[in-house]
Amino acid sequence: MSEQEAVQAIADRIEATFGGITRHKASLLYDIGIFDSLRLAPKCGARTTAGWLIRRLGISQTTAHEYVRIARKLTRHQLLAGAFADGAVNYSKVRLLMPYLAKNDEQLLVDMARDYTYHQLEAELALLERDDEDSAKAQPKSYVRIAERKNGRFGLWADLSPLEGAQVAAALKIGELAYHDVDLQDIIDRDAVDETLGAIPTSSGFGMPTGRVMLAAFMGMVNIVRSRPKNPLRTPGAHVNIVTTVDGGAYLPVGGSAASASVAHAVANAMVRVNTVDENGLILNTSRASRLATDGQVNALMTMWGGECATPGCNHTKFIEVHHVHDWATGGATDLDNLIPLCSACHSLVSDEYIEIKADGPDYHFVFPDGTRHVSMNYQRPKRDDTALTLAEYNALDDL
Repeated sequence: MSEQEAVQAIADRIEATFGGITRHKASLLYDIGIFDSLRLAPKCGARTTAGWLIRRLGISQTTAHEYVRIARKLTRHQLLAGAFADGAVNYSKVRLLMPYLAKNDEQLLVDMARDYTYHQLEAELALLERDDEDSAKAQPKSYVRIAERKNGRFGLWADLSPLEGAQVAAALKIGELAYHDVDLQDIIDRDAVDETLGAIPTSSGFGMPTGRVMLAAFMGMVNIVRSRPKNPLRTPGAHVNIVTTVDGGAYLPVGGSAASASVAHAVANAMVRVNTVDENGLILNTSRASRLATDGQVNALMTMWGGECATPGCNHTKFIEVHHVHDWATGGATDLDNLIPLCSACHSLVSDEYIEIKADGPDYHFVFPDGTRHVSMNYQRPKRDDTALTLAEYNALDDL
């Protein structure tokens, strides 16, 4: 057995074991659902099913109530219960789907859970309508609190809507520049926030400031507000992106965490950049005038791919680099249909040929050495399809 075959064998065993765990958990919740529906807890010396689980299984109160809640819902949703029992949809995804079952097509939700990784599914679900009860719980009122403590220090905490959070995140990018003591007026004139941050070794580039400079970035933002600058900065990392679709929908690209209704009022805001996507998911294009992607292209790429690394299973938003799928040195164009955003770690894996990205028209195939493959159709979120082939791969079969 070769080294790669040994690696694939252990990867297959891990996946198979996890599938077994998923099927056993589905069986557990199925039995809990029956136990609860037949009201058997009193016959076992407990007032409730959750109370009996706490005593008999030795689990926490939170876990017990969660098991009962999900078991009850699964008894009413047989498609999801069946996919769970088959091991096709794991427990984490089952939990994620719970708030969306009443107001959305169950088969669609199950298909999404099969196709997407957890974080991709999370982003897609954020665009759908939640159950009324869950929507009320999921939409707390926004607030910011600051309080002086007895030792003289201050505590600061907040809970913000997706749009409010995106605006704060954009402002923190400007605060990070202030921390590095750059000439803000010069950056304003050149519209070059991310270009400047990219030249600073400790900066985050695209995405939120890194933990070690978050406080400094925050204080830099405070100082900018106090000095009342006259000009806003409008670059990929310094403004809020809103995506509008051809059918009239609108959403925040970062995490997909706000549906059309919650961002409609933001379109008129001068600090928001609106990006209209066509039926293929493309926003804009540029010629092959230079190797490096323009600010407009980078902004479009980050918006198209949800503000994060395009690699399936990776949701990094910092240290993003632009990758030419067809190598620029061999004629690859610096156009949006040949560019893809990757975090530095994933970009390194691609460069070292651990991950292969194959272009197939408007589709991208992410091929991994363990035999798995994820396909992004028309620049959308990749879905796992280990049997998929590019047109070139299919035609090559005829030559064998």
